[in-house]
Amino acid sequence: MPKKFMWFGLLLLSYLAVCLAVHLALYRATLELSAYRTMIASISGRIHQPMSQFEIEHLSTQVSKIEFGGDLRPLGVNFDAKPLAYYLEPATFDVKASVALLNENYLRIAQVKFDSLSSKISTAYARRLLLLGTLSMIAGAVGLLLLLVFLWQWKRASGHLNDEIAIASDLPADKDLSNFDHYLESVVAEEVKFSGHRALLSCKGFDADHIPIRVRDAAELIAEQLVRNSILHGGLPAEQRLLAGKTDYLSVRATMVEQDASWVVSVWDNGEGLDGSNILSRARSLRLLDSVAADSLAPEQRIKLVFLPGFTTRDNMVSIADNDKPLSELRAISKRLKGAISVQNQPGQYCQFSVRFPKS
Repeated sequence: MPKKFMWFGLLLLSYLAVCLAVHLALYRATLELSAYRTMIASISGRIHQPMSQFEIEHLSTQVSKIEFGGDLRPLGVNFDAKPLAYYLEPATFDVKASVALLNENYLRIAQVKFDSLSSKISTAYARRLLLLGTLSMIAGAVGLLLLLVFLWQWKRASGHLNDEIAIASDLPADKDLSNFDHYLESVVAEEVKFSGHRALLSCKGFDADHIPIRVRDAAELIAEQLVRNSILHGGLPAEQRLLAGKTDYLSVRATMVEQDASWVVSVWDNGEGLDGSNILSRARSLRLLDSVAADSLAPEQRIKLVFLPGFTTRDNMVSIADNDKPLSELRAISKRLKGAISVQNQPGQYCQFSVRFPKS
């Protein structure tokens, strides 16, 4: 997973964890208020006239426990509760005064006081429920929004990565590739002389007058590097190509095609194509991914590893280009222009890299 998505995912998980912790704390407090409401209502219902001294003392002892909270299981609360003053203003309920009223046998006044307290607790409980529901809705909405943004970004990135891997059975054979670009011809001549691989280039479309300058510059840089890569990596000695049933020279085709909404730059060669197993092994040796990530890759997905920053198949200098660039940098160049790079590959047959630049 790309680092930015990993950090975003950790941020989302942290947010959800904080929301859950806050929700649980508020939910516990709401439960305690509900228990107090039930408990106070029961105390009010237990006051009657006449009451024996034992009943009054027993009830006074239970009421006194409300002042300090803690273990209220004798009052029907099955967990340690905070003091009632934590939820209500201290002046709202004077425990000592209520106990004094009971002990002095002012039962009717004590009952009225407990009824009033029960009403106030019910109001506080309703507010707490409203707060809990509102915060839950806000937290849920923000969490859902973050999740949708994460999934949208992930789908967008995954879409680009998936576009980079396209196994094609054939390439169109009706392309007119009779024109040649002089600069790319000189690039081919340099690399052929350096590598000893025979190659023939056909080129079309780079000389169109209405190509935007920024697109033209990027297209020329990318096409040059891809042509160099084709000769260096796709080329084999003539004898080996003949034994494989191919011509004794490598065919390289470079095109720039204008479509309705984009410019498409492609470089194709009928070399050896990309070997997913070799690419995976190379990425492992360069420590660009761990064993778990490597083992989880499907065979057809291993090709995209060539776009990882730091990936190279070159142990030594095998190009004379001063501005030799890896595929990760070519991909970055295309992305700066909102472009996307893709691969069509048939191992042992051909390989084509394409870059699509949107017009807007």
